[in-house]
Amino acid sequence: MQRTFWLKFSVFNFFLVALLGVIMRYKILYSLPFLDQKHLQEAHSHFAFYGWITNVLYVLIVNYISKVNPLVQLKKYEYLIVINLAASFAMLGTFIYGGYFWASIAASTAALLTSFVFCYFFIRDSMKIQDASKIWFLAGLFFAVISSAGVFNLAYMMSSKNINQDLYLASEYYFLHFQYNGFFIFSCIGLLLYSLKEAGTPISEKKNKLLFWLMFLGCFIGVGLSVLWMKLPAAVFTLIVIATLGQTAGAVMIYDFVKKSWTNLVVKWSPMHRFVLLFVGFAFAVKIALQLGSNIPAVNQFAFGFRNVVIAYLHLVLLMCIATFLVNEILATNFFTISKPLLLGLKLFLLGIFLNEFLLGLMGIFSIKYISIPYANHFLLYISLLIFIALLLIFVNLKTKKLH
Repeated sequence: MQRTFWLKFSVFNFFLVALLGVIMRYKILYSLPFLDQKHLQEAHSHFAFYGWITNVLYVLIVNYISKVNPLVQLKKYEYLIVINLAASFAMLGTFIYGGYFWASIAASTAALLTSFVFCYFFIRDSMKIQDASKIWFLAGLFFAVISSAGVFNLAYMMSSKNINQDLYLASEYYFLHFQYNGFFIFSCIGLLLYSLKEAGTPISEKKNKLLFWLMFLGCFIGVGLSVLWMKLPAAVFTLIVIATLGQTAGAVMIYDFVKKSWTNLVVKWSPMHRFVLLFVGFAFAVKIALQLGSNIPAVNQFAFGFRNVVIAYLHLVLLMCIATFLVNEILATNFFTISKPLLLGLKLFLLGIFLNEFLLGLMGIFSIKYISIPYANHFLLYISLLIFIALLLIFVNLKTKKLH
């Protein structure tokens, strides 16, 4: 299987996600009457989820299988990657064209069904695998499968024109929660633990199990954090708080484990690779702190009541945490030559993401007092252009290593 080709294709898709981001930012300031902003938004989020993140996770998980069990036939996974990409590009076109309608719903359904098949194959092929990362990938794919209930509910409401606002929001948050707190983050932890094992620091089975269950139950029950605005019974609320505390304890365990592995990483990883891990670690710490804070009703109302805060949080998790980690993982595969222009692209990318998050966060904080930051939308347009140029630099300089 051409893993280098598929990883490069993933970066190209990320570049397209950034291009849509630039167009949306441009459209806030200037006129582009032939494009609908809501449709662009839907195309942007669906393509980011399936064309970029899901696609690169599939390729990295297949790369993992090939390392831990070289006897597995990978051809079937390649077909699934192609189907997922075809569905992603169909979503990109159909959402830009008409938002939610039969064609975009059909494309989303195709991508979801692909994740079911991928999950089935992985379960079957992982039977013979004895490795700490395995349960993380299994859980991630399990969350990808159950997240589909949210989408099917949305699709049903859209097509039947029978929309209940509370149920609509709950379905949307349910899907988002199990995708990024479930599928994306669990797969990333799986990749991280395997990278640490390759660097000479495997996690013990006991510690891995404890960490896994703290995070798994935290994620599974933590879906309630997304619907705290619905009046939940006190017992349910208490359970959600306990689950969040469990996940916070799990996050502390991950930090502790990485800290203990650091001397090995200094020897095995490049300074840039280590810096990106710290950058992502910082974003993850902020995410966990915000998640913990959102158990306080006033904080939760603030978080879901201000659009800027929701956008800042989504970008924190998806861009600063998950996407940055995955770009780092692509470069860490050793399939590509790490050249100066490539590193420059990576540095500009990190700078763009940091500035984007910083400004979105400020806008969120100021919006509490209904204060708007002058020229904020102009700055966000320039920052999105910076991220776009950085990804173009990374993509163009992603050269496959020549094997001697």
